[in-house]
Amino acid sequence: MRRDALAALGLLVAGWALTLWVTPWSDERVNDLFVYRSFAEPVLDGGLPYRDVFFEYPPLAASVIALPGVVGTGEETFRLAFAGWMLVAAGVLVLLCGALAERTGGDRRRALFAAALAPIACGALLRTHFDLVPVALTLAALWLVCTDRPRSGLALLGVGALVKGFPLVAVPVVLAWLLGRRRPREALEGAAACAAVLLIGICAAVAVSPDGAVDAVRYHLERPVQIESVPALALLGLDGLGLGEAVSVSSHRSDGLLHPIDGAVAGLGALALVLVIALIAALAAGGERDDAGRRLVLASLAAVTAFAVLGKVLSPQFVIWVLPLGVLAFAWRMHALALAVLAALVLTLIEFPANYFDVVAREPLAIVLVAVRDLVLLAVLALAVRALWVQRQEQLLDARRAALVVRLD
Repeated sequence: MRRDALAALGLLVAGWALTLWVTPWSDERVNDLFVYRSFAEPVLDGGLPYRDVFFEYPPLAASVIALPGVVGTGEETFRLAFAGWMLVAAGVLVLLCGALAERTGGDRRRALFAAALAPIACGALLRTHFDLVPVALTLAALWLVCTDRPRSGLALLGVGALVKGFPLVAVPVVLAWLLGRRRPREALEGAAACAAVLLIGICAAVAVSPDGAVDAVRYHLERPVQIESVPALALLGLDGLGLGEAVSVSSHRSDGLLHPIDGAVAGLGALALVLVIALIAALAAGGERDDAGRRLVLASLAAVTAFAVLGKVLSPQFVIWVLPLGVLAFAWRMHALALAVLAALVLTLIEFPANYFDVVAREPLAIVLVAVRDLVLLAVLALAVRALWVQRQEQLLDARRAALVVRLD
């Protein structure tokens, strides 16, 4: 392993220690470890997800969550084992960021060290949630596509979606990119590989317990608008204007809002998400000039960001999904985008968990803090889309110039 990678991993370990023992990075008063431990205990005793234990996540998340319990399911033992497991995932993420930066014409060292600083920007959030695993799988999938292994990459995106659903939004972007490069056969075969992986996972969940699998889907469909999300801010705004009361509720292991038109607001967010991903895919597909794969990676991570910010749930750990976009933007010297991602991470660190209960209580300053963070995430999405648009326009201009030269000759 190269020296810069070893140095970055050393920096990551030092930052990880901060999240265990030094405040404010070690603040974990709100986390999901109890939920994970409560799931791991019966599963390791022979229970099955969906059938014997309620499980809200896709099927492969079960092994990710339960694995640290092999060391022990006591509170402190599981806490440290889970932290170690996520440190491994973080190390893989650091190396993948470096590899993707190098592949896509960015600065490898910038990517390595920026990714290694993630614990300082995110705090205990990184080690008390399992989101680093699907993020790492997404990056590995993009690296495979960039290195001319699109079938394997799309299959791995399917694996990532079976851990936590968001990697699935990168699939249409990858397919559009392949079609734009006139590789329809690889797009078709990759789509089939991804679909096969997803079908195997879904069939396994249904085989274990049809009712349990349906309950997991229903859980997310019935979940109220989460209080930190963009739709929740819209509902609070309507409440402030006297246009319907936004009622705070605690359900589905989170804090949300009920409002007479909460379904419509969430639906508009879902529609916006579909339209934005369609736009991103169209921009990714434009033309063949993307030998390094930078446009592919930028577009895919922009789609993931859209999924995080436009949905009816925006849990604090969702900013982990956006982290690689900031790291690679820094490696590509897209500094405005990188700073916007950093601002979103830092604002989340300030808000969660120290001020989370003030958000739940709807204290004005706490709500403003969340609103600013969400606006910054929307700015991240806008900057990423703008960069894709600029790249597309430059490509069209180059094509016109080339055509003009041919005509003159």
